Amino acid sequence: MRVATLPPSLPDERRHDYDALRGFAMLLGIVLHACMAYMGPYWVVQDRGESVLLTAAWAFIHGWRMELFFVIAGYFTAMVLRRDGATGMVKRRLRRLLIPFALAAVAFLPLTHWVSSVGLEQKALRSRGAAQLTDGVYAAVRQGDLTALQKIAPDDSDLGNAQYLAAALGQTEALQVLLKRNNGRPAETMLARLHGEHALHAAARFGQPEAAQIIVESARGRPWADEVLLAKNDDGKTAAQLTTRDENESWQIYGQLGLKHTPAQMKQGRRAVLGLLEPGKAGEQHWSQLTAALHQPWLSHLWFMWVLMILTLAFGLWAWVNERWNLPAMPRWMLAEWTRLLWLLPVTTLLFWWARKDIGFGIDGEMSVLEKPATLVFYGFFFAFGAALRIRGAEPARIPWLAWIQLPALTFIVLPLAFFSAWSSNPAIHFVSCGLQACVAWGMTFTLLDLFTAHFSKPIAAVRTLADASLWMYIAHLPLVIALQLWMVNWKLWPIVKCGLVCSLTFGSLLLINHFLIRRTWVGMLLNGKRAEGDKNEDRAKVETCESGKV
Repeated sequence: MRVATLPPSLPDERRHDYDALRGFAMLLGIVLHACMAYMGPYWVVQDRGESVLLTAAWAFIHGWRMELFFVIAGYFTAMVLRRDGATGMVKRRLRRLLIPFALAAVAFLPLTHWVSSVGLEQKALRSRGAAQLTDGVYAAVRQGDLTALQKIAPDDSDLGNAQYLAAALGQTEALQVLLKRNNGRPAETMLARLHGEHALHAAARFGQPEAAQIIVESARGRPWADEVLLAKNDDGKTAAQLTTRDENESWQIYGQLGLKHTPAQMKQGRRAVLGLLEPGKAGEQHWSQLTAALHQPWLSHLWFMWVLMILTLAFGLWAWVNERWNLPAMPRWMLAEWTRLLWLLPVTTLLFWWARKDIGFGIDGEMSVLEKPATLVFYGFFFAFGAALRIRGAEPARIPWLAWIQLPALTFIVLPLAFFSAWSSNPAIHFVSCGLQACVAWGMTFTLLDLFTAHFSKPIAAVRTLADASLWMYIAHLPLVIALQLWMVNWKLWPIVKCGLVCSLTFGSLLLINHFLIRRTWVGMLLNGKRAEGDKNEDRAKVETCESGKV
């Protein structure tokens, strides 16, 4: 069991290695978002070209970046606790998180949501979901051409699609004609992302109470009435449940179908549909709408700051209890180089299994105010481990030569196995993937901690500049990245070239803004503390002091 003990006289030192690694993780987030336009229809911008190489780069970053970030965040939070105590730590950390979060939310989130909506609208125009309908059927529904709609055969695959579009548009006469083609029963749509849904789901999603009324009346007294009214889509949601959920997803689908509706009209219509489908829950409508609003992904890329504030409060509560009752300390073997993985891997595998119950790679935040408990516990676990390293005054001994062996093994063997198995619907394979993802998360975390401690323990001017700028750059990057992706979407260049241009322009412009407008202002001090102030001579003096060992 190898453990390197930290002297108690170093509670206030600046960890240049961990600070550089934290900045590295933040800046990789910009690269990650830049890659996503070239991976297929999973991002607000879908480029004309796709790249397997950029998909691999995304998977490499996504497999461990946030886990590493929360380990380092826990470590630094425990440093503040050691110096200021529980109350002082909570005040200091929340001041450093809450004010930048509030300012960033006001300055950048509206811009991010606006440019995202532009990207979604342009993507919908290029690959409109309605194109899955034959042109004649699509035009007939939109124009209300009842004669053409009466010619659709009951067994035609376009019937369910046409009914769905008619309900979404509120074309009541067209909907009545189409329902009669199937004896009054709505047929399931085959439009992408809407499998398992029929016209009643469309009326509920898009707030069309007149269409919902027609479908309910058509089903009344029929033996299949309950099957229609209580039918669940592939996500397990009934039409009534769609009136209070998935507003963001519904807007994306709405744009892909080429529909026009205002947010106020949709919300008002959804309330009317819910009152029609579940009259007994009319009194709960307001609460349901509020809960649904809190589940919307308004926080976008700032979700990690929100989660970090929640974890800081929870850690502060633990520290306050510990100061009064002296809770048992974590055994050192749980932090040691050769024994820590004996318990970290199985626990993390179970947390992956809990937080990621469906297929997919990595754990994504909800980006909402009401974050999923599983996500909070998952990232809280990494945060707690980082805090434990500092609280116990011990860190695993560094073995740089082993890190250089681990890095290619994790990158080219373990991570690909974890990524490809993550998309299997087989429960056993999914569980194995959770274990492999746990190996990637902890393996890359310890590997990078080893490497950065070995090579960046002493201050390096360029690295320090990037580390100080990283939080500002991450907060501000997303609207710029999306705008650049939109600008280049039709350029006839290789995706990797366009991604490189997006990253270069984003990094360059934000670094210039940081240097001239952020670094030596109150904003820089707010983001990075007092070390962001001062002129070059002061900065040079600080570096020389650190190099001389006078901390």
